[in-house]
Amino acid sequence: MPIAERGKVRLHYETLGKEDAPPVLLIMGMSFSSKAWGPLPERLAERYRVIVFDNRGSGRSGSAGLVFRVKDMADDAVAVLDAAGAASAFVFGISMGGMVAMELALRHPARVKAMALGATFAGWLGSRKPSILTSTDVLVGGLLSRLGAHQMLGRALVSREMAKSNPKALGAFIANAERVNPQVLLQQMTAVTLHASTARLAALRVPTLVLSGDQDRLVPEKNSRRLADLIPGARFVLLPGAGHCFPLERFDDTLRELTRFFDEQRRNAGTRTSSRPVVGATPT
Repeated sequence: MPIAERGKVRLHYETLGKEDAPPVLLIMGMSFSSKAWGPLPERLAERYRVIVFDNRGSGRSGSAGLVFRVKDMADDAVAVLDAAGAASAFVFGISMGGMVAMELALRHPARVKAMALGATFAGWLGSRKPSILTSTDVLVGGLLSRLGAHQMLGRALVSREMAKSNPKALGAFIANAERVNPQVLLQQMTAVTLHASTARLAALRVPTLVLSGDQDRLVPEKNSRRLADLIPGARFVLLPGAGHCFPLERFDDTLRELTRFFDEQRRNAGTRTSSRPVVGATPT
């Protein structure tokens, strides 16, 4: 089992794909381990060397201390890149993982060739918040989910259509994603609440793709639109009918947009995007 070490923290990671292929680092969001990516790493590994890891305290990774910040998780990601032998990588982070990806690009810009940010925001205080109903689904549903009842939590993670039409698949996804324990969840929530990178985003010079589902009730799409406006040259893609966990609902669209964007950056290595076109499944 490959392990990256950063101080007292031991981080489990895996690599998929050919050793000489361009590296892609995937950073998972709050509460779940890297198993929540589903088939995405394997499909991306058809053309990239994919690096996945468990955030501190999740999956098979250890934890350290009572409190950690998003910047600590960004430095964890650097340790994983080092251990995997990747000087730099394309990066895709979703939800909390998107915050980690932004902080990685801000703190260590030479390590990020380009980044895709899914269903995330730059700072909790200035973000558009979920409704009281959705917040209840997360808090109460999270407790019930630990008892095997995934319906309430699932409503916050996917569109209403999927939650109603395929509850078994949704429950299997949540069960397989290896939920973190309550202490780590509280640590992650604290890190997200305290994180603020909005004022620093104008300094980013990393090609960026921002993705959101138009049915995201946990991190409403307006957060992603604002993020795309704040990051110089960022592009925005809206995935119709998808909720917060859009790779689960719109897998083919997600795979297509990521490979299209990363392939473009490979072709245009060393260049900067000079405009902000809106591309993707639903131009807006």
